[in-house]
Amino acid sequence: MAQGSWHIPLRRHGSTQLWRHEARRAGWAAGVAPPAGLVVAVAMALLSGNGGAGRRQIGDLLLTGLEALLPLAVAMTAVTLVARDDARELQLALPTRYARTLGRRLGILGLAAVLAALAYSAGLGLTGWWTGPDPLASALVWAPPTLWLAALAVLLALAGRSVVLASSAVAGLWIGEQIFAAPLVGHDLTRPLFLFTTSRVGTGEGWLTNRLVLTLTGLLLAATVALLLRRPHLLLSEEEE
Repeated sequence: MAQGSWHIPLRRHGSTQLWRHEARRAGWAAGVAPPAGLVVAVAMALLSGNGGAGRRQIGDLLLTGLEALLPLAVAMTAVTLVARDDARELQLALPTRYARTLGRRLGILGLAAVLAALAYSAGLGLTGWWTGPDPLASALVWAPPTLWLAALAVLLALAGRSVVLASSAVAGLWIGEQIFAAPLVGHDLTRPLFLFTTSRVGTGEGWLTNRLVLTLTGLLLAATVALLLRRPHLLLSEEEE
């Protein structure tokens, strides 16, 4: 009984220490980047308000922070989490799979993003600046594009084994969808995969379909990442090999 009574607390303590260690390894950016992206949106809204922008335009800018800037911040940070471990060859020799280690670090980033998004959404709602869908569906504004873009970023970082390639591709896609929003929304093939439907088009017809398609394809990208992580040699750069 004495041994059994100590077994569970020790495991819990070890688990807590493990997550603390992974949080340190993930670095400050994992916790700071998501809220920082939203702070940028608030700053843009304040500048627009000082420049004479109307209430609707300011509200759309605030919503853009949730749907566009938050996913970009999470995706770029996810790339750095994949690249920052300079001892992956040692990690692959350990009993614990590297996929779990990387998963915990990405989980820390994801938790920071969720907390920041929920606090931001609540703040907009309480202050009367929420211009999105029903508050009960507020998560659909940020969760699908964040999942999709972050999963793509990790996939490119693993498959291409290049931080520059992954970062450039994600940034290029993000900018491209902002510039060519009108033709992308206007085409039947690209409309369901457009990331910024809420802030660019609204929550009318086709919005739920867009959110569902982004979620499903985002999960597919995440599943592809999981499959790649089962092939250890894909985690090593040419120099490490």
